[in-house]
Amino acid sequence: MYPKVILIRHGETIWNREERFQGHLDSTLTEKGEEQAIENGKKVKKVLDRLDSIKLFSSPLGRAKSTALIVASEIGISSKDIIFEDRIKEFNYGILEGKTREYCNKNHYQIMEAREADKWFYRVENGDSYELVVKRVKSWLDSLDSNQTIIAVTHEMVNRALRKIYRGISVDEALMLRQPNSVVLLLENSEEKILT
Repeated sequence: MYPKVILIRHGETIWNREERFQGHLDSTLTEKGEEQAIENGKKVKKVLDRLDSIKLFSSPLGRAKSTALIVASEIGISSKDIIFEDRIKEFNYGILEGKTREYCNKNHYQIMEAREADKWFYRVENGDSYELVVKRVKSWLDSLDSNQTIIAVTHEMVNRALRKIYRGISVDEALMLRQPNSVVLLLENSEEKILT
């Protein structure tokens, strides 16, 4: 049985606006992204009972780290108590990282077509497949204490993999999942809902 997980995606970044593949590279939060992090922290604070049964995890990538620091401040957790966890780092886009979707469609069209044809299992050169991401995310989920409430600040692709595991849904269902930067999800008892 997995613990209750409050799932936050990092705030909007400059590269989100530019439609660049970020992966393990990084881009700073926009002003809107910082505002989203503040609002998401407020949403989380509304549903917290006690701070002593909570653990706040974050991807170590800069955009998630910046978001986690803002969320921690909003809910009253010390920044020293954030646990930076490599297993919830974003999907690695390999040779596509830092490039715009438009550039990749023109200059790496074979990779883009191959990935679209087998999106879950296709492994980008020097990068990840969703199947690889699921393995590392599951390893993290399995290590958690089911008696605690977990707050996780991560990324859309990782969150898609995590939601697949948590809810026990199919690959096709998982690939349809989205999580805008302004949406906070509560995962509990194999279900999810949006926090407002």
